[in-house]
Amino acid sequence: MKTLGRIAKTYGFEGAVVVRGESGITGEPNQGEPVFVVTDGIPVPFFVREAYLTAPDTLIIAFDDYFTPESVAYLRGCEVLTEGKEEQAGDFNALAGFTLTDTRSGLSGVITEVLENPGQLMAVAVIEGKETYIPLHPDLIISVDPSGKKIIMALPDGLVKLND
Repeated sequence: MKTLGRIAKTYGFEGAVVVRGESGITGEPNQGEPVFVVTDGIPVPFFVREAYLTAPDTLIIAFDDYFTPESVAYLRGCEVLTEGKEEQAGDFNALAGFTLTDTRSGLSGVITEVLENPGQLMAVAVIEGKETYIPLHPDLIISVDPSGKKIIMALPDGLVKLND
């Protein structure tokens, strides 16, 4: 399980909570997916009604079946977990040396480094002899082949040309 953060307070009048992460929150849970709130040392599943990031380290979550601030007030201070592996700092630099290919333009290049900006990972790739910054966003990545050291992406038109 991966830690999203801790519930800091209630939010609004519809039973939502504010989750704050210490080192930024990457991704937000989808509607209908469970997150696990640790109460009395036990991770209890709560299904997401709505979730959105308001800042790189702040996530607002509303749970199914909880519609008032009073119904979620007891969760203040609880840790919030999500399914998936815990990301470890520095793991993204293991992508250096991978070949990044864009299916739309056909352009290809080798990743030289990964920059970890708050809320966004950027791959620095050498494409057509130029350093190009590519956002490593899950919506743009089609597949990752660790054994072949390849990343296939579908980049928006003109994104690679922004670096010219």
